[in-house]
Amino acid sequence: MAAGSLSGQAAIVGIGATEFSKNSGRSEMTLAVECVTSALEDAGIHPSEVDGLVTFTLDNNPEIEVFREIGGEELKFFSRIHYGGGAACATVQQAAMAVASGVCEVVVCYRAMNERSEYRFGAGMQDTQAQADFETAHYGWYIPHGLVTPASWVAMCAQRYTNSIFKL
Repeated sequence: MAAGSLSGQAAIVGIGATEFSKNSGRSEMTLAVECVTSALEDAGIHPSEVDGLVTFTLDNNPEIEVFREIGGEELKFFSRIHYGGGAACATVQQAAMAVASGVCEVVVCYRAMNERSEYRFGAGMQDTQAQADFETAHYGWYIPHGLVTPASWVAMCAQRYTNSIFKL
């Protein structure tokens, strides 16, 4: 095993998902808890064993609240990853590093959104007040060109790579 490798140090042991629907009638927190609980059941892990959580900066469900709702007992680690679904591998990497380093034993990666009845992701920011801070300044490079989701931002980087591979 190469120095710094996570190979063999952690494993994905369960997965959970809620149904995809136009109107779930449930809050994003309820969906997050259902999904996490489902993943834990799939893995045969009791919620009290969870000691770490990883999600995205775009998720509206705070780690500590998800932890409370699932019945967690001792939260040792949590992190948030930028770029939403375009960086899904980073959530798994953070979880694996937490386990491999001995900080945690059971880390859950989650993302919950309810676009129909709550925040409409990708609708743009046309009706929002501009904020002058470094966290939002980079949107000025994307949004004027119609790139309003993390997937569209990452797609711009991937496009050049794809073109070089397939000689488009």
